Amino acid sequence: MKILITGGSGSLGRALVAILKEEGRHTIAVYSRNEAKLAKYFGREPSVKCFIGDVRDYKRLNSVMKMFQPTHVIHAAALKRIDDMEIHPTECIATNVEGSKNVANAAIENGVQRCVLVSTDKACLPVNTYGASKFLAERLFTNFDYSYSSTRLASIRYGNVIASRGSFIPMWMNAIKNGEMIGVTSLECSRFLFTLHDAAKAVISALHYMSGGEVFVPKLKSYRMTSVLEALKKCLDVKDISYDVIGLRPGEKIHEDMLSELELERTFEVNGKLLAILPQYSNRAHFGTIPYKGALLNSDLCASKDNEELAKLIIRGVEESK
Repeated sequence: MKILITGGSGSLGRALVAILKEEGRHTIAVYSRNEAKLAKYFGREPSVKCFIGDVRDYKRLNSVMKMFQPTHVIHAAALKRIDDMEIHPTECIATNVEGSKNVANAAIENGVQRCVLVSTDKACLPVNTYGASKFLAERLFTNFDYSYSSTRLASIRYGNVIASRGSFIPMWMNAIKNGEMIGVTSLECSRFLFTLHDAAKAVISALHYMSGGEVFVPKLKSYRMTSVLEALKKCLDVKDISYDVIGLRPGEKIHEDMLSELELERTFEVNGKLLAILPQYSNRAHFGTIPYKGALLNSDLCASKDNEELAKLIIRGVEESK
């Protein structure tokens, strides 16, 4: 396969490249507006082709696809900071909605076989600009799949990655090591958590299993902030952690949703780790034969209390990110 990754210089993009290189049978290209990161991470990597560009720029994006001729596209480029997107909604729309539309259009125009959008749990029952933008991007990909049969398009939702750029857990760990107080938005918060490696594997699985138009949902465990604090004590071997409850940021939820009640009847099992929400309208023959019989995925309702397990997950996540 010839795989193009938009936003490929980010945390997920680099994890995807690492896994795809290990498989050893792909030609890989990354597309990013961050030339410094492209040079830092791939400048001495002859097996990875680098293209500088922004998904907002359709002309550039289209020309890159014409040059590289990918068979598969993973669209990971996005603006993601929830509070910043509340303050700059037009920038969020330009990248996450219009940029996703550009990727879908360019994929179709250049005969890409499969194109998957990396979405977010925030797109499920969205209450903030970032989540709403990703909800619209999911709908765009589903509709483009319905309208253009030559290219298959789908989405996969994404939880909180333990050690991605800007993740709260590494920042807290560094602060605790330095004896500093950390800022906790709310002790009542709960979040779906997984590692970069597991996130990348889920995206690649969606690319493999997609028929077109689906929204894939990984089966993730969630944890409350009280469990995160207890797990960090175990990870860092400390008795106490100094923290201050600072309140929710603009647009932030107390709990996250990965799968809503309205989506349950269209949700099917893919494998032991992945679900697929089938589109409400489609020209595809979908694989879904085993209906999902579980409950809706809300981070509070399915939160784990296994702090030992979480501590191991945090350690693995931090190690994988190095």
